Amino acid sequence: MKRRRTFQTEREARLFQAEQLTAHSKGVYFDPRRGNSITLAHAYTSWLATRQDLTPKVRRGYEDCWRLSVSTFASWPVSKLDRGSIQDFVNAMTDVGPRTQRWRHSVLKMVLDHAVSEGWIVKNPAAKTIFPPLVDQQHVYLTPTEVDALAGLCGTQGDVVTILAYTGMRFGELMGLNVEDVDLGARRIRVRRSITQVGGKLVVGAPKSKAGKRSIPIPRKLDPILETRIGGRPRTQPAIASPKGFRLGRENWVRSVSWRARTVEIGRPTLRIHDLRHTYASLARSAGADLRLLQKTMGHASITVTAHTYADLYDGELDAVADALDSL
Repeated sequence: MKRRRTFQTEREARLFQAEQLTAHSKGVYFDPRRGNSITLAHAYTSWLATRQDLTPKVRRGYEDCWRLSVSTFASWPVSKLDRGSIQDFVNAMTDVGPRTQRWRHSVLKMVLDHAVSEGWIVKNPAAKTIFPPLVDQQHVYLTPTEVDALAGLCGTQGDVVTILAYTGMRFGELMGLNVEDVDLGARRIRVRRSITQVGGKLVVGAPKSKAGKRSIPIPRKLDPILETRIGGRPRTQPAIASPKGFRLGRENWVRSVSWRARTVEIGRPTLRIHDLRHTYASLARSAGADLRLLQKTMGHASITVTAHTYADLYDGELDAVADALDSL
């Protein structure tokens, strides 16, 4: 059934006609009246219900983005959102950095992508939003001496610092280790799961990517630490337990070791726990690990990720290239 619609200019009519033809060619049948009756809140709920693939941590992140920011448009019909209103929405986020702006906008964009697939709108008005440039984050690399100093300051739970700095594991991966995952005879730690703290609860899930399931070589330096941690304990128990024997929680560990005060004491006030993973990359590179080995031990999905993340660790090789050219 055909319906009449009035346009102010011929150009608007032709654009609408082109959008209709494009939608029909993709098998999307667009009824403009539905877009006027479907609110973004409804679209968000519908979209989130389809995302059964999300980890608890990512789902919580999406929900927080909606609650704190994107819900500004909750009562808007999806057909009323346009590129200008979305650009104004991003420009107004002056209280957060460029990465958070992109994260919140990505939720809005995915919801509107869902609206397109449902035939509520023809195209996504969030597709061409402009963002301020990202500021490259400077990695913090500790020296072996600083690692030992920080571990000592953190007391009885300071061995966690040493383990992270000499394995490159993410904290969630460390939390997910069981005794059976640590094979001192084979000198391997097998990362098979990751635990995330969501709303105060520990949630078991898969590592960050498929490549995250990996084996990590154990330096001899960690032998006594790991032997003390797992010696005589059942295979299915947590390898790195809290002082009371329970699964180690990130927030509790940070509080128990007074993390921020300890980083100030070693002169590294901006140090994050994740920087211990970066420290591993630096130490492994200093020990001669190439990009391929670094990718494998750190569980990156591709060597491109490794090269982009740690390009600064390989700057010295540029001098070697110049020296080699001189020798010609």
